[in-house]
Amino acid sequence: MTIDKLFKIFTPKDSTFYPLFEEDVANLLKIAELLCQLMNTQDPSHWVPLIKQIKVFEHSGDDITNRIYDRLDKSFITPFDREDIQSLASSIDDVADNINRACSRIMLYKPKMFMAEFADLANLILEGARLIDSGIKDIKKSDSNPKLTDICIQISEIENKADDIYHSAISRLFEEEADPIELIKIKDILKSLERATDDAKTVSNVFKTIVIKRT
Repeated sequence: MTIDKLFKIFTPKDSTFYPLFEEDVANLLKIAELLCQLMNTQDPSHWVPLIKQIKVFEHSGDDITNRIYDRLDKSFITPFDREDIQSLASSIDDVADNINRACSRIMLYKPKMFMAEFADLANLILEGARLIDSGIKDIKKSDSNPKLTDICIQISEIENKADDIYHSAISRLFEEEADPIELIKIKDILKSLERATDDAKTVSNVFKTIVIKRT
């Protein structure tokens, strides 16, 4: 064992990161749950209050991310590598950002209706957020590697399902939508939702990196 590793073992680590990440993912879960509510209603009068709530929570997520970065600047010893803390915070924030982006597109474009695939993608985003929540809660355990690896596999499967739904939706959109303006609107919203699942996979990639460095 190197002197550097011995130093890290016996030097107290800053434990404030775990509560911050748990707060961050709890906030992401609220956003994902609201997204599911939004995508399961066709009544435009219900869209605005839900989207406003999502935006409030997205701003809260930005604040938590900034607090993580500030803490990182002030911490000498961290619970895992500094670049992984930064990547984890950034990728969780990206999931929330793309959810908010999809909602902003809805407010801006005012589509005539929601495709069924909107709800399908929202459900996958929520499932991914729940897995990220499990990963964050498990990451502070020294024996968490097998569970984290399984979580990464499940998130990857979600991202693959989302890709299939997205491509199927685009195909159906081009077949059924005669209005080119409406087609562009729906396609843009679908893309933002699909990107949120890509970002969830990026979170899982950070988990994988942490697991590898622990072995």
